[in-house]
Amino acid sequence: MTAPREFAVPKEKQPVSVHLIGGEIREGSIFLEYYPDARSLHHKMLALLEDKKDFFPLSSGSGIPDFINKHAIRLVEVQFPEEENSFEIMHVELVTIIFQDGAQVSGDLLADVPSERARLSDSLNLSGGYLCTRVYGKVCYVNKKAVQRVLSAGK
Repeated sequence: MTAPREFAVPKEKQPVSVHLIGGEIREGSIFLEYYPDARSLHHKMLALLEDKKDFFPLSSGSGIPDFINKHAIRLVEVQFPEEENSFEIMHVELVTIIFQDGAQVSGDLLADVPSERARLSDSLNLSGGYLCTRVYGKVCYVNKKAVQRVLSAGK
């Protein structure tokens, strides 16, 4: 008989803080697809959050994972990876994001847009359900469905 690990898909463990709509915060680790040198952390995070599955496991160390519904997420926070080159080429704009429940977060909105389309509206209206922000040394993936409005700090 074959050992169960023989058919396991390799994953990368990534510590995160998941902020749920309503204010609850869950700490733990998620498991990202393993693509050595082929994808950045940013792309792996978006691949997990943007896939068609409604739930993902969050391991908290107790041995029994919580399964988080993506529709209940306000934002997912990861430590800012110093070696992450993909953020260096993105358009950056200082914003304050106001959520449906009145909570807010301020930081740099990071968007992969060409310079001729580097308006805030272009950055906010990119395809996909999550905005990428940098706040206090962390990268936050903000669920667009939880956002009420976004204010620009201007230039």
